Amino acid sequence: MTDKIVMVDFAGTLVKASVIEEANEFRSKVLERGLPSIEEHAHPDELYKANREFVEKLTGLTKDLKVQYRKNDLEFMELTGEQLQNQVATNLFQIGMYMSAKKHGLSIVPEGFVEQLQRIQKAGYKLAIVSGVRTDIISGMLQIAKIPVAFDFVIGQPPILGVNNEENIKLLQEKGTVTFVIGDKLSDLEPAKGVGAKTVFVKWGHPSGGEEEFADYTIEKPEELEKIIS
Repeated sequence: MTDKIVMVDFAGTLVKASVIEEANEFRSKVLERGLPSIEEHAHPDELYKANREFVEKLTGLTKDLKVQYRKNDLEFMELTGEQLQNQVATNLFQIGMYMSAKKHGLSIVPEGFVEQLQRIQKAGYKLAIVSGVRTDIISGMLQIAKIPVAFDFVIGQPPILGVNNEENIKLLQEKGTVTFVIGDKLSDLEPAKGVGAKTVFVKWGHPSGGEEEFADYTIEKPEELEKIIS
């Protein structure tokens, strides 16, 4: 018998949109750019592209460069300028996110969500985070903010980004059966249909449009999960 998995998005779902905006404000100040628009939040590819452009403007790091890089496992690799632009931008975001986790603690999570996740886990489900946010940002924030939920799997991005949700869900499928996907925007929910999972749209994040029509369930508060996942 394979494990049943409930998959949760991170930015805007597990962590409040206001926390993400606070981290973006820190990054924006360093990059000397305006705060990301609602449109950019809803469509991450647009946000990444804009941030790369500001990194290039600030640092002179152009996308056509080839940069030697040594990984934490001491192996060597080559990064393109564009990959390094992403890494620089997400390094700034990482600092901002860690600062917000330290500042707000447990309140980075919508009220009542921790209790629901604990209940779901006790009911026999495995909990997974799949996200467009870097894995080290997610894991670090959970510990800094002292979130009392032991997630079984955390599958996010590498520092240079570039892994889509479909690839991450495929990796998660190797761990068990994904039965529910919880997210705040359409791109979080769409891959669930390919694995036969039910989708839960949360209304407290950064929607991109069309979520309510697509999702199997729509909730405004975490407590409503009690009627969906038992």
